[in-house]
Amino acid sequence: MKPDDRPLWFDVYKAFPPIVEPKFARPKPENQQIRPILYKEDVIRAKFHSKGHGTSANMLTPGGESYTKRLIQKYDQLKSEGVAEEGLIDKSVAAVTSERKTETHNVAKNPESVSSSVLSEANIQNIFKEQ
Repeated sequence: MKPDDRPLWFDVYKAFPPIVEPKFARPKPENQQIRPILYKEDVIRAKFHSKGHGTSANMLTPGGESYTKRLIQKYDQLKSEGVAEEGLIDKSVAAVTSERKTETHNVAKNPESVSSSVLSEANIQNIFKEQ
């Protein structure tokens, strides 16, 4: 067989052959129960998403972390400080939102940043007019 005529999987199969030869007559393997894989962050994330938080269009904040990750970090921080469970989500959202506003405000105030220069040059009223 010419190298150009070989299927893509041929070289992979040759390099990594299966441990048990695949045969049609082989008995069906025993069904094993799949273990649920849940982390504590998944439960917290579900609480935020059920209330509509953490699903913003912009996934990354100026610091490079996702909004949901920052919510979870703030949740853990407030929980370790002893904040009551029923108000924990709302307080976490309020704290992260205020931090985001502060960061956005600081980016807009810094005249050397690229974001600041783009925002200062943007003219929303004339954005669709031809130049």
